[in-house]
Amino acid sequence: MPYGTPEKSGVRTYTARATSKEQIGEYRLTVTCRAETDNMMAPEVEVLFQKFLDTLSASPDFTVTAQRTTEYVEDVTPTA
Repeated sequence: MPYGTPEKSGVRTYTARATSKEQIGEYRLTVTCRAETDNMMAPEVEVLFQKFLDTLSASPDFTVTAQRTTEYVEDVTPTA
């Protein structure tokens, strides 16, 4: 099957996860946030997400992790 060229207008996702250092019984509380906007590829999104992440990380009560993923689409066509 021939593959198309990856499109540069991929889908980008920013996700942050804050896990409490304090336990509730045997468990810790985990809060997961995903950034959303109509244009996730805009460079301003990265800047704003970093500000959000820095704000979360300032808390002594949570351990914060984050990730950015980018997904590109390739059209697959059947062979003739």
